[in-house]
Amino acid sequence: MHEVVSPARPERLLPARREVQDDVDRSLGNGRHGGETAAAAAARPRVSGVFWKIWLPIPILFILFDCTFNLYFWRIPKLSGPGADWGYQFLIDAHRLDVPKAPGSVRIVAFGSSVSAAFDPYQVEGLLRGALPGTPVEVHRLMLPGIHPSEYRLLWEADAKRAQPDIAVVLFNLLDFLSSGNDHEMNPTLHAALPPWRTLSERHAALPVSDQLEWTLDGVSNLYRYRKVIRSSLQDHLKAGLRWLTARSAPGGYGVYADGYTKQRFGVRLDSAPAVDFEYYVHPEWIRQRGEVGLTFSVGPTVVAHAVETQPGWKVLHLSLPRRAQRVLHVTADSVWNPRAGGLGDDVRLLGLQLRQPVPADALNGHAPPYHYPPFDDGALHEFLRMGGGTADEFARKWHEVLESNTAFGKRFRFYRDAKLRVRTETFRPTDEYAEMARLVEQLSRLGTRVILVNTPESPWILNDYQDSPYYRDYLAFFRQLAQKPGVQFVDLRSALPPEDFNDWHHPSYVGEIKLGPTFAGFLRDAVARVTPSRVATQ
Repeated sequence: MHEVVSPARPERLLPARREVQDDVDRSLGNGRHGGETAAAAAARPRVSGVFWKIWLPIPILFILFDCTFNLYFWRIPKLSGPGADWGYQFLIDAHRLDVPKAPGSVRIVAFGSSVSAAFDPYQVEGLLRGALPGTPVEVHRLMLPGIHPSEYRLLWEADAKRAQPDIAVVLFNLLDFLSSGNDHEMNPTLHAALPPWRTLSERHAALPVSDQLEWTLDGVSNLYRYRKVIRSSLQDHLKAGLRWLTARSAPGGYGVYADGYTKQRFGVRLDSAPAVDFEYYVHPEWIRQRGEVGLTFSVGPTVVAHAVETQPGWKVLHLSLPRRAQRVLHVTADSVWNPRAGGLGDDVRLLGLQLRQPVPADALNGHAPPYHYPPFDDGALHEFLRMGGGTADEFARKWHEVLESNTAFGKRFRFYRDAKLRVRTETFRPTDEYAEMARLVEQLSRLGTRVILVNTPESPWILNDYQDSPYYRDYLAFFRQLAQKPGVQFVDLRSALPPEDFNDWHHPSYVGEIKLGPTFAGFLRDAVARVTPSRVATQ
């Protein structure tokens, strides 16, 4: 007996039968779907509407972000220090050169591989401002480990006219010339730093197909070209956010040493008075190393004073405090100084002000400030003082211990040594990166830029093994010959530092870097005086 389905009753079909019926209805245009009624058709989502409203805006946004990348990305602050990502820092420093010079100012740009870290632009600028009070000077530095003169030449071909350097300080080391930019695996940062089409045109014959494709994509898309920088920026802000969420005050807070000296940033507890006379001492060596000292005083989010000190000695600053303020005065200095760099013993600390009254012990141990300050232990050395703070036999022992270690740094340490010692048996030929250096000097000179070539310091413990070789003598002669051209100068600093001021064979420690600041400022002061006044006045 068959069941008769009445038209008045709702249709009941098994799922499989319902799917089959749906297919039939779609094929025949039955009223169950598209052909049933106009109201039903209007109620269904239209595929074309979804495309226009959802999918099409996505590529439009990507194109918009891509085309406007250079207008917004470089305004995003980098929250981590330079050492967190040297490539990211290099690109930020390069884009700062896009800001036009102030009328009448002298722009100095120092650049090189990792050895250019010995040139602290903030230190040199402060020293020049102190030495040349009537001349506005701005100092920049571009530093990237592993970069070669050939790559800087490509960079400056695209950017020199826009950056307008009056003085270019080219810092280099022998190791920079022992491999060619065309022979080594290119630093990934250079894909973002160098002009893509110019680089591809010049180097395509030496590049594998995969690299040629990558450089092509770099030239087409900013988002692709700067993808590693975008990732670094996101990581930078994510880490900063996590630090903010998990911030804890460091043991022994306030950034003050037991002898009354302070870190670059520190805090002092205040009493309930509406005003305070803050007394502090600026050491003469700080002024000698930095030229001037800028200090910012704040209570909570409110800056209550700013002072620029150009003379050493005791200072008294009368501070009026905001009502209902936090009872911690925060002081930030724009620089630090180092006693050992000034010949004042073996104290390797990076110091700031000295307080008339050291912070009481209970403030150091029992009352933590609201912010996290750096470590304050007298024995806590800077992380880049690789061999520690010892001298003489103690330093030599640590040096050889690191040299013979099986660590990644120990292996690189030995690689540097072996690469340099090989020049004792080689013949100097002014080709490859030497020829690129000559092209770079010629290029900058054509723009009217004064060029100072700086052979950076070497540890005597390796320099003495090869500086008397024919290769190294010809190496020095090559740069002296370049300096025969008008507007070009050669400065040889190979013997400027003792062994204990190095982290390896040719990278000075921060103590050595501070020592070099007055030397750089000395020859730059003379170079600034030689810059043509009419050229400066017209820019």
